[in-house]
Amino acid sequence: MSQPDPSTQPRQRLLYLHARTPNVFSDILGYTPIEPLKDYRPEIVATELDWPYKTVHDAIIDGWQIVQFPHLQAPFDDRDLDVVGYEFILQKMEVVSQ
Repeated sequence: MSQPDPSTQPRQRLLYLHARTPNVFSDILGYTPIEPLKDYRPEIVATELDWPYKTVHDAIIDGWQIVQFPHLQAPFDDRDLDVVGYEFILQKMEVVSQ
């Protein structure tokens, strides 16, 4: 029996979204897609370029699923930390062309 062609199989795409608050309707501050392609290197950008989503909820509407919500900790003054917003990790299973 032959093996299925890997290029026709759904693969996990990841999306790291940093939001202003832990609420899915909050504005996005950072957007980093991770594609399941050989030699893919993410471009980590905190300045809004042409992001397809304004909120985490927008990504959910487009079929992304949240796999990790932000870790909620006690409030802190983020001026002293090197952290950008609240990190959501989302996934989408899709056939990805090379």
